[in-house]
Amino acid sequence: MATKRKYAYYLKGNNIAIIEENIGSGVCSLSGYSNQTTCENAGGTWTENAFSSEDSQYKSPVASINSGLEIQYAYSPTFNLQATGQEGADFHSFLGWGSDGTYLLLFTFMYTTVADLSSLFAADDWIYISGSGRWSGLHQVKSTGGTTGVLQLKTKCNLKPSSVAIQVTWTDTEIFDGSDAATDDLEIEVFKAAQAYRDTPYVFIKGATHISNNGFFSLSPNTNTGQLSFANKIRLHDNTGAYSSTAAEITTKGSADTIVMYNAFYEQISVYEGVEVMSGESAETFELDVSRYQANAVVYYVKAKIAEDAGDFEKREFFMREFKRQLEKGAGALKRGPYIVQGFKEMR
Repeated sequence: MATKRKYAYYLKGNNIAIIEENIGSGVCSLSGYSNQTTCENAGGTWTENAFSSEDSQYKSPVASINSGLEIQYAYSPTFNLQATGQEGADFHSFLGWGSDGTYLLLFTFMYTTVADLSSLFAADDWIYISGSGRWSGLHQVKSTGGTTGVLQLKTKCNLKPSSVAIQVTWTDTEIFDGSDAATDDLEIEVFKAAQAYRDTPYVFIKGATHISNNGFFSLSPNTNTGQLSFANKIRLHDNTGAYSSTAAEITTKGSADTIVMYNAFYEQISVYEGVEVMSGESAETFELDVSRYQANAVVYYVKAKIAEDAGDFEKREFFMREFKRQLEKGAGALKRGPYIVQGFKEMR
């Protein structure tokens, strides 16, 4: 039998939140049992919908509603996405994100070369991110990073650890070692300890002499002091933008190599350009998604204010009545329930 539930909502800015009334799922006559099956197996009596001290209070929803819950709300856009979605033109793929300690960074690396982001983005550009559970939405570019494959955004992100600048020696095809035990090895150990909670840690490296030693890597366990072992290198295909993850192949370098290593999180992120934001000069040409009734209401409201400034209060009252009437029509157009088409007896 379906359980009747009551829901409510509250608004905060342009956001809507759904809350559910606590109705009491039931109570067992024996203490220590929270569901009907275990209660009755123990010889107790289960009372459906028994009320407790917390009933009739609204809380976050406790049940998943697959269908039947409809939310109707007013949409107030702050930007328009005009991108065509063409790879390399106004649509770009990134491998993941990180931080420089202050701002959000996006990482990318092509199959054979470092991506030149300065040819794709410019400072103060607005972009739209999708595919990232945490960072999806509107952002603004702070710096393109040139040919480093690191796009810096104005979004604040204080990730710890964020990055470390060290000197390393690339000892074989999958391992690098800190050059100085007192400084570089210590920095690497602190970095490894901070990533220990992650099942698969990732790093992004820039500044290495050999291009193959730069990019986005997953790490494998290495208990040796001051060493990191690379498992796979994740890249984007130069032409199609497809993601690939293959065994890391490091170019050995016996002498010290100065690099910057970022703590990275792997996500297949999509970045769109061509974003029109309702601010600054574009606010004058920004298209608002309003209904015909709402548009008419705005016209009548402006006419009422013009009449008021001119001292013609009779016209002012007329236009204000029309303004309110248009708003009422707009609200009345939001009909509840299904639209039923009724025929007549001669119809076949």
